[in-house]
Amino acid sequence: MLTFDPEGLTWAQRDGDACVVCHKRWPRPRVRVGRLPDNSPVLACGDCAEALQPAPLATVVAFPNR
Repeated sequence: MLTFDPEGLTWAQRDGDACVVCHKRWPRPRVRVGRLPDNSPVLACGDCAEALQPAPLATVVAFPNR
């Protein structure tokens, strides 16, 4: 879970009323993408939440021996 610095956020972002990335207020952000140092949730809209999620680890497969 990511921890965000509240100094770089607006009051709306800190309160969960605006997306932490794009500042969009409507529709209200619903995806929890992190937290503040006081454990308050940080929310993002669906599009921005996908960008903040870590990429899945790739499966490494060895080449077959001949």
